[in-house]
Amino acid sequence: MLEDGPSVVHDVSLAAAVGRRALPIRLCTAFTRSLGAQHATMSLFPCLEQWQLLYASDECALRAEAAQFAHADGPSVSAALEARTVFVPEVRGDGDRSHVPDWSDDLPGVRHVLALALHREFRPVGVICLYFTRPTQLPAAHITEAERAADVAREELLRWRPAHADPAGPQPVWATDTRAARWERIHRAAGYVAEREDCPVGDALAWLQTASTRRKQSLLDTCDLVLQPAGARPGGHRRAPAVAS
Repeated sequence: MLEDGPSVVHDVSLAAAVGRRALPIRLCTAFTRSLGAQHATMSLFPCLEQWQLLYASDECALRAEAAQFAHADGPSVSAALEARTVFVPEVRGDGDRSHVPDWSDDLPGVRHVLALALHREFRPVGVICLYFTRPTQLPAAHITEAERAADVAREELLRWRPAHADPAGPQPVWATDTRAARWERIHRAAGYVAEREDCPVGDALAWLQTASTRRKQSLLDTCDLVLQPAGARPGGHRRAPAVAS
């Protein structure tokens, strides 16, 4: 249970005022200390099909963030795509493996996840993801306060980025890993479906996830099939069913 004290908005505002050089670290530290999280990551989106890791508190946090983008699923991905807060109160639910998401296999020991979207007018800017390995109570009021703090963090990051975060600079830690290639292919497929069906990319990604489950194949295989030239696809002369009913 969190103790009464300075709000997370206060802590994040103070962290931003201290200095700009290590802003991502200061912001994530403020969130973890105020909310009682054990790990944190902060990512930005130079464009929708790319993500740039600004900070991971440790190897556990790095693997947790990378796993979600590898599967194109999880709180960080949903928060970023849908411009909303995502809270997973129990990553492994009631212990029934049929309800355990694939991305959770790379989050050993994580009990709760809180992903705070950084967005402006529903355009994804980035995401702050907090990982809790100890049982923690996060009442709705604390999550609402964290959302207000995320708005403060977003504005500070947007002011900080032009001077300190060169888009042409170092790539994310996992840029040479297959995880980055997977995310790029998955999002190219989602973008293709979204344009064809005239729907949001988030809805297109949800359709691809449903289609892969129905066909009993990996999400990546389904996306690769979508990206094949129309004449090379089985039944390529037919349109895919509408994304949204």
